[in-house]
Amino acid sequence: MASAAASGSSIAATSTSTNASSATGSTASSSGNGSALSMNSATSGATATAAGGGAAGAIPGFAAGGAAVSGSAKTTGTVQSLAVTSGNGNAAGGAVTGANANSGASAGYAASAPGASVSGGAAGQAHSTTNNAAATAAGPGGGVAYVTNTSGTNSGYNASSGAISGPGGTATGTSSTAGSTGSSVYQNAFVSGNAAGWGNGGGTSGSASAGSTANAH
Repeated sequence: MASAAASGSSIAATSTSTNASSATGSTASSSGNGSALSMNSATSGATATAAGGGAAGAIPGFAAGGAAVSGSAKTTGTVQSLAVTSGNGNAAGGAVTGANANSGASAGYAASAPGASVSGGAAGQAHSTTNNAAATAAGPGGGVAYVTNTSGTNSGYNASSGAISGPGGTATGTSSTAGSTGSSVYQNAFVSGNAAGWGNGGGTSGSASAGSTANAH
């Protein structure tokens, strides 16, 4: 009498979240022989991606499985502020942006049969934040100020796992990579006369991690 058994299972889970917001404010006033202008703009964006998959199978004396995940989190932001006056004028304004992105993914596998079994998994996460701010002001006597900030952060990860168990022995393999890069550009394009400008130079932060495991018996 002969009997055979085979079993396998795999699971994959992913999650992403993003949010972005921007705001501006402007004031301008003049009296007598004067004029004033304040213009401000802000844009921001956030994106996140995640993917994961796993598979496994087994027959008596042989089992194999694998899993892979990948993902990214990216944020960007740009602010611009301009103030111009002539004569008896006053102008002031500013702009701010904020963006956050998060990504996470995991995948696992397991399979067993008489004489062979494998298990393992892969996981990763990424986070990205960008915050920008700029402000300008100009007063009586005439002045011009212009400030712009542009920055962004990109974080990513990938990981994989594989395992085999058979008549010839066992073999396992894992790999994982993670990284985060940020960029900032601060440009005080022009300040002249009775005017002032300020910018935070673009505030960015990010993180990423990845890991994987594999077992065969």
